[in-house]
Amino acid sequence: MLQTPHSPRELGLSWQLAEMFRAEIYRLVFGSAEANSDLKYRSQILEAADGVGVNVEEGFLRWSPPDFCRFLDYALSSLGEAESRLKNGIHRSYFDASSCHEAFLLARRALTAIVRLKQSQKRRIAEQRRKGKKR
Repeated sequence: MLQTPHSPRELGLSWQLAEMFRAEIYRLVFGSAEANSDLKYRSQILEAADGVGVNVEEGFLRWSPPDFCRFLDYALSSLGEAESRLKNGIHRSYFDASSCHEAFLLARRALTAIVRLKQSQKRRIAEQRRKGKKR
């Protein structure tokens, strides 16, 4: 039996929350004429939001806990960038803070899920190292 480098439930939750966050960012950006017309801003925030789920998925497909951890770091960085750009959109009056509440909530939930998934991979790496030393 092929052993996967993750818990399917944890991966699913991390990826699902990342995709929900992405969808909320798209809804906000395309729902704001100002944000949608600022092409540089729109490109930057959408690329950052896209990067969260993409990196979770790509890391999973590497089938290597160390590689998976590296891609989870990329996902966390993308999440942080998207959140920062969303805050910037509030400061630019593209959005009001109350309309962004759901996106920030999803970002916090995705952050927690991805960090927990990364912690599980680090435990797996440590376990593999212990087993390797016993041989």
